[in-house]
Amino acid sequence: MDKQKIDQIEEEIKNLHYNSRIAKHSFTDADSKEFYSQFWDFHVRPVIEYSKQMAIKYNADLEVVWLGAILHDLARLDDVEPHDEIGSEKGYKFLLEKGFSEEVAEKIKDVIKTHRCKKCPPETIEQKIVASADAMAHFLPPFYFWIAQYSNKKFTDLLDFNLKKIERDYNEKIFFADEKKMVEKQYNILKEWFSYTIKSNEK
Repeated sequence: MDKQKIDQIEEEIKNLHYNSRIAKHSFTDADSKEFYSQFWDFHVRPVIEYSKQMAIKYNADLEVVWLGAILHDLARLDDVEPHDEIGSEKGYKFLLEKGFSEEVAEKIKDVIKTHRCKKCPPETIEQKIVASADAMAHFLPPFYFWIAQYSNKKFTDLLDFNLKKIERDYNEKIFFADEKKMVEKQYNILKEWFSYTIKSNEK
């Protein structure tokens, strides 16, 4: 594994977030830059850190996990969906351009494609690690402040969306008992808060 090369790729993708020229919804350029830079800080970077820790802990392929985590939401930089399927193709081409082998690029393509646990559920340990890390990052409170800041949903709809999201993330996307235990407290706090607020707004 070429650590220096992966560090350079991580910095490159970080800079794409910090200097994004994609117009998100009706944002101004300044809003778009803030949106993507905060997305890196509040989501992508925690996914990378969780993924690297689990790769070492569970003796997985660190290169595949690390690159998969860096690139898992690559298609979000183009504001396109389904970002897992589109991003897997973009990530594959990106890695080939960077000189990685087809074998490595293919493995990371599959990590990106499976990280949402929807159309394509994860099968390998590397895929399960990045999917779990993606879910775990959703239990960090700043992520929900970020969602609230930029969402165009009605407040009660947003709360309902958040509640369903944490339920699915906790129950269906974290594949390791230790990591599920790690976020259990945040899960219970968020679940109680979103549920209480929804009930309060229904009165």
